[in-house]
Amino acid sequence: MTETSLLGLRTVTSSAHRGTGQPVKMPVRAPHSTRRIWQGLGAIAIAASLVGGCVNTKYRTGAPAQSFVAADEPRAAEIGRDVIAQGGKAGDAATAMAMAMAVTLPSRVGMTGGGVCVVFDAAKKETRTLDFLPRPTGTGGAPLPGFLRGVYALQASTGAMRWEQTVVPAEQLARSTPVSRALARDLADSATRLSADPEARRVFLPAGAPLAEGAPLSQPELAASLSQVRRSGIAAMYGGPLGGAVAQAATIDPAAVRGFQPRWTGTAAIPLGIVSMHFAQLPETNNGAALAAAWNAAADLPPDQRAARVAQTLGATGNGASAPGAGLVVIDHEENGVACSFTMGAPFGSGRMVPGTGLLAARGVDGAGFGAPALLTNAIVGRTQFAGAASAAGNDGPAAAPAALLTAALPAALDKEPGAAIRVSRAANGPGRATFVTCQTSMESGWKECQVAADPRAHALGILVETER
Repeated sequence: MTETSLLGLRTVTSSAHRGTGQPVKMPVRAPHSTRRIWQGLGAIAIAASLVGGCVNTKYRTGAPAQSFVAADEPRAAEIGRDVIAQGGKAGDAATAMAMAMAVTLPSRVGMTGGGVCVVFDAAKKETRTLDFLPRPTGTGGAPLPGFLRGVYALQASTGAMRWEQTVVPAEQLARSTPVSRALARDLADSATRLSADPEARRVFLPAGAPLAEGAPLSQPELAASLSQVRRSGIAAMYGGPLGGAVAQAATIDPAAVRGFQPRWTGTAAIPLGIVSMHFAQLPETNNGAALAAAWNAAADLPPDQRAARVAQTLGATGNGASAPGAGLVVIDHEENGVACSFTMGAPFGSGRMVPGTGLLAARGVDGAGFGAPALLTNAIVGRTQFAGAASAAGNDGPAAAPAALLTAALPAALDKEPGAAIRVSRAANGPGRATFVTCQTSMESGWKECQVAADPRAHALGILVETER
């Protein structure tokens, strides 16, 4: 019997409080298809989890420590692998991967943009939302750059390395790196927009055509900006020359840039027996009750119809409502979990470079339709069982598509079918992409088995990292 095969769907709790100081709860039904996947009694599972030697032994004696990284850009996943191999933890790997994606996938990730993460601290047994969205300001809609403060907070939460160690790989990549398939596709789609800006044209269309997969991409101005970030920390952006240049280019109050702060909040949590599914909780998004309603509405449907029903239940209609996003996930050997989604608000943001910095100016977003990070955690023993990040390609479907995809894929993912979870949760030409790690833990031996699923449409990469204990 496995830990994740035990379900007791009884209440839905959102950790966002509605002015009463009490969590919001609502009864939900346990649908037949969910019962098929999770068999057993939640009470027995909870009792078993408290028995010494039952599930607290997370790995077999003598086995190497295992961590898992995945990202919607292969080079970033490799950076995460290297950081873990050097002794880093989930926050270190996720931060280095995010910084790398700002170089290797600037169409979706960048220092003038932002994102949202769900973070599980295994020692504290606490799951939280980290909100650093690039929300629009004033009438012009230019956003405050949230990315650097966000990943700095992320690294501080579940990291152990020095800040500069997480920046160095990105700085090296900025000097020269081959164009990935993911970036080549975005360049081809946005060539006309980029050609209108002289600096963007010089970097991404040096011979008048978008760089192809495998072509060398050199971004010396971005490397210099990353050097400032490595040496001066985030002060380079928030109160330093980078922030001043961004504020001037976007006509934003420099004081507002200096004062930007990410927000730590609760999560939209769906209890599933001894584990809970945690989605990002943002002021602009659906709360836990809406996600639970979507889950229940879709649970009895055939797998290939679930995502569409979830999106419908979440109230998303029409096409072109989602900004493009990119995601990453990490589960480290200490059971810390991180799932993040990032955006520039539009493909390559505004399509214009901030002069002299190598930074593309972002567009603002006021919701998380670009992506849906989520974690499935066991707060009793401090364990991450699932880390997923679904992302929108941009103009490929409703804004709820990422949340719909991840919610619909989870049952198959926990049923030891991670690849099938991606296939059945959306049609071949349907909206959204999903990348995740899913784990099963034996209630008898404590042996943990994990699998990585990377959506091929995102050209993503997932890696198992084994290190000595």
